[in-house]
Amino acid sequence: MVSPTGFEHWIRQRAREGGAGKVTSLHMVSAVRGWGVKNLVDDVVGLVGARGSVWAIGAQNSGKSTLINAIGKCVGGKVLHLTEAPMPGTTLGIIRVEGILPGNGKLFDTPGLLHPHQITTRLTREEQKLAQINKELKPRTYRIKAGHTIHIAALMRLDVDELTVDSVYVTVWASPYLPLHMGKTENAHRTLEDHFGRQLQPPIGDKRVEELGKWVRREFHVTGNSWESSSVDIAAAGLGWFAIALKGKAVLGVWTYDGIEVVRRNALLPNMSRYFEEAGFTVSKIVSQADQALNKSSRQAEKKSLSEAESTPHSVPLRLTFDAAISSC
Repeated sequence: MVSPTGFEHWIRQRAREGGAGKVTSLHMVSAVRGWGVKNLVDDVVGLVGARGSVWAIGAQNSGKSTLINAIGKCVGGKVLHLTEAPMPGTTLGIIRVEGILPGNGKLFDTPGLLHPHQITTRLTREEQKLAQINKELKPRTYRIKAGHTIHIAALMRLDVDELTVDSVYVTVWASPYLPLHMGKTENAHRTLEDHFGRQLQPPIGDKRVEELGKWVRREFHVTGNSWESSSVDIAAAGLGWFAIALKGKAVLGVWTYDGIEVVRRNALLPNMSRYFEEAGFTVSKIVSQADQALNKSSRQAEKKSLSEAESTPHSVPLRLTFDAAISSC
């Protein structure tokens, strides 16, 4: 996995690319487990001084209130417990949080910044629970050739259109609750029609697939110099990413819903899985439930058809036989 130093370097590079040229300090924390929270508090207290103000600013649903609650627990002060929820917009206004900073220092929690280019903003609460990453990520790696496609649920698709080498390693980094599918690109349209909203969720149901918008393609030209680790990520905002490892060049087509941001960047996690995924659907609860529902529907339809056939009166066909002697008259 990536080292803390390597991760910090990657973050600073991405910050510069996004226009944030100066980042005073970085802290890697877990608000859930309390890791790194004390070091963060000590650094903030030193920066704010006796009368300064701290504003917690970030994207909607990024965990600002969860972090402030963890800081309150760490310092042991009497802190108002802020509401935490997976739905955006839970923090409706600016909230001054008492009992954390010493002296006259002030801490404010703010509503999440709206990012309509993130795919999670279009998902329902039930769908967000599937897409959000709330446990340790594990790589899911495919070795595939040109003319093949990988779906992440019904949210993102990667087509390997052209290769200068025989194959490419593609590692999916996304919520483990999201089912994957790998197959031939020529069958991708049929996969969309037959499985989006069913075996491939979210979105959940045919109606939700239509509501998410138009399915559009972007093209990326990728070059790599190693089979051992990923060198490039193709990421969709709010979902996850495909990490690409190859020693050569590739033309990749990436599909998602219109308006969702898709970017190419240096690989965050170069690791690949020790075991490769196979063609077809990954085994998941979603796929299993969808298959059960489909089989149940098929059995019910078959049973109904059989019942109707049994209840319909059978007519006996009238057969006319002509005797040779009569017909000769």
